[in-house]
Amino acid sequence: MYLRSLDAADATHIAGLWLTGAAESGKTEAAYLPQVSQQAYAATLAADLASEACIGWGIFDAATASLLAYLTAKIATPEAEFKQIPYLYLLDLDVHPQQRRRGLGAKLIAAARAYAETQKLGSIEVNWLSEDAQASAFWLSQGFGQFLVRGRYRLS
Repeated sequence: MYLRSLDAADATHIAGLWLTGAAESGKTEAAYLPQVSQQAYAATLAADLASEACIGWGIFDAATASLLAYLTAKIATPEAEFKQIPYLYLLDLDVHPQQRRRGLGAKLIAAARAYAETQKLGSIEVNWLSEDAQASAFWLSQGFGQFLVRGRYRLS
């Protein structure tokens, strides 16, 4: 296995893993069921990676070069009204179902931390579904703690 930065050429493979992960999230919260095709998501992601609107890292199989796991992120600029400095916002992290529980997610988080440190960013932030016990356990194990609380009032 090897880890490297993602580029636009990886978008189709990332989109495949994303679709699997989004479908799993949708089982916990229907609002996160995917409503775009793999191809549409890949096209948007390829453009974002090419323009550096987002960055990321992937872990690939050494023998086949297939994508095993990825993490995408962006540097977020805080609102001018607050005393904050730019931070790394984690957009998505997915691990191929057959590769889970092997530390790949932790390796990707380590790559994001190293990047954030070299860029002198103030923090790393991520959102996850609070009802997803597995996601909560993972993010807490990586040192992330509650920062903001996002609430929802359902109208229907």
